[in-house]
Amino acid sequence: MAPFLPSLPIPPMHALPTVLLLTCAGAAGTLLRAGCNLVAVRLVGTAFPWSTLVVNLVGSFAFGAIVSLARMRLVSPEQEYVILVGLLGGFTTYSSFAFQTTEMLESGRIGTALAYVVATNALAIAAIWAGLRAFR
Repeated sequence: MAPFLPSLPIPPMHALPTVLLLTCAGAAGTLLRAGCNLVAVRLVGTAFPWSTLVVNLVGSFAFGAIVSLARMRLVSPEQEYVILVGLLGGFTTYSSFAFQTTEMLESGRIGTALAYVVATNALAIAAIWAGLRAFR
């Protein structure tokens, strides 16, 4: 079974430097996403969610690239963790979803991958619908 994230040695969360790095990386990812939103709205308007599409594609590419670099030992496990969980976690969570699905497909678990894709999309849409109606 593929892990939810690459096999990362999780740094001790009680270690102040780790907490600070994750906090800063998450904040940077959030600011990058906000910046992408502002630029997209100015350049192409709001008729199509271009910013979300670009953020998801860039985040997915970056996720794959960091995992690949870590597998080649060009990025340390600590750097990989901070970038994937902090920076890309603040930027997009779609990259994790795309990576997990790819891992399932690469390991031959096509049915599981298909179920994950359908369930994630259908249930996320249902959850948004429920959330919108919960406080009307």
